[in-house]
Amino acid sequence: MTVFERRTEPLPTATVAGLIMIGVGLIGMTAGDLPGIAEQLAAPRWLMGILGGVLVGSGWLAARGRLPGIAPQGRPWIMLLLFGVLGLALAALTHVTRADDGTGAALFSGTVINGIARVLFGIGIGIVVGWAAYEGSESRRR
Repeated sequence: MTVFERRTEPLPTATVAGLIMIGVGLIGMTAGDLPGIAEQLAAPRWLMGILGGVLVGSGWLAARGRLPGIAPQGRPWIMLLLFGVLGLALAALTHVTRADDGTGAALFSGTVINGIARVLFGIGIGIVVGWAAYEGSESRRR
């Protein structure tokens, strides 16, 4: 399978979970103080929220074909747009996890949310990279 070919079989459930974990992790990392890479890249919270929402939406769309009673329908880009807006809204709400009306230091709740989000993000990245490596090794064998 080349990069431009459409997949015929669905993504594995673990990969779907990995995509959702990465997205939730990105959105959760907007709470409290920004973590290392986002701070070094000067990534704004709103961008992390949108990317996280789109990743959660991608996982959700990939899982919809397997959930009972929920069949994929309509245009997937509209769903991704809605998830991106939801991620943006959640990232905008994280100002309550910082002192001084969102401009001060992180509150304890923000630090906890951020820590949990980092763990989810790391596990999700591991799952997706592992799946990509497996798929790459399988295509080399063919």
